[in-house]
Amino acid sequence: MKKNQKFSYDLNNLSPWIDENATDMLIKSILGEVLPRYATIRPNIKGTQQVGFLTNDIVFQDGSCGFNASGDTTISQVTIQTCNKKLNQSLCAYDLYDYFLSQRLSNSNFQESVPFEELIITDISHRIADKIEKELWRNSTASGETEYDNACFDGVLAQVTTANGAEGVSYTAATSSNGLEVFSTYYEAIPANVLHRNDLVAFCSYSDYRGLVASMRNSSYVNLFAFDDASAAKGQEWSVMLPGTNVRVIPTQGLDGQGRVVVGPASYFMVGFNATEQGGIEIKGLYDPYEDIVKILARMVYGLGVFSIDSFVIAD
Repeated sequence: MKKNQKFSYDLNNLSPWIDENATDMLIKSILGEVLPRYATIRPNIKGTQQVGFLTNDIVFQDGSCGFNASGDTTISQVTIQTCNKKLNQSLCAYDLYDYFLSQRLSNSNFQESVPFEELIITDISHRIADKIEKELWRNSTASGETEYDNACFDGVLAQVTTANGAEGVSYTAATSSNGLEVFSTYYEAIPANVLHRNDLVAFCSYSDYRGLVASMRNSSYVNLFAFDDASAAKGQEWSVMLPGTNVRVIPTQGLDGQGRVVVGPASYFMVGFNATEQGGIEIKGLYDPYEDIVKILARMVYGLGVFSIDSFVIAD
């Protein structure tokens, strides 16, 4: 049965607008990326901010009368530096006259909207999130401009280094024949003081992740129930637990082609955003009657700090 559905972009009384749903879409896209999903999120950060942490040295005493103080409280700070970036695009509906059926364009002589506007904003949101994920891993202030055109903060790979106190091991590409052995080596290098934590993760490239999964499937002593269910095919979760450990192995596009694996407490990654109601992570669309085009504007404030780098393992 055929149905005739009205499909029109005629918005005759459109005034400059801010689509709150579009902003929500951008925030969800960014927070849905790999590192922000597992890290500690620090909202409402603008510029550079110091985040304080306390570590207490607990000393037991024999029970007796009196009060003799013992033990120290150490106060440390993590610096979260941020990038303040924007994206500007202009869309002219008149350029589409030769490509779309007329009913998909406004009947008005003034084209105050463009076809598939929601899809365009959705795609922009996802691409912004993907780029930020890569920057959170690969940015470097020491090398100046990076391939992602940002050097306003150091990413994970620039902070989690042996020079900064991380435990270093040699990186080996995971394959179907060695994946379990390779990741077991990374696990064995985890500092003992964080082995009890329930948020231990091993971030790797998709290539290393595929090698590990293939190795697990080929192993006669790994129960296939160790794998996540089919919901992962919908993008909800791409991860596996390293057999016999409390470490979740998680692939990220931020490590693709980098030849590195980072292992440690996920909550020690401090991802900062300025995501207040007034802006910070925001996307807008508006019709400019003077230029007669639709403009899309996005602004993002985001950054990264890492706590207790000596609790991490870096394979490189």
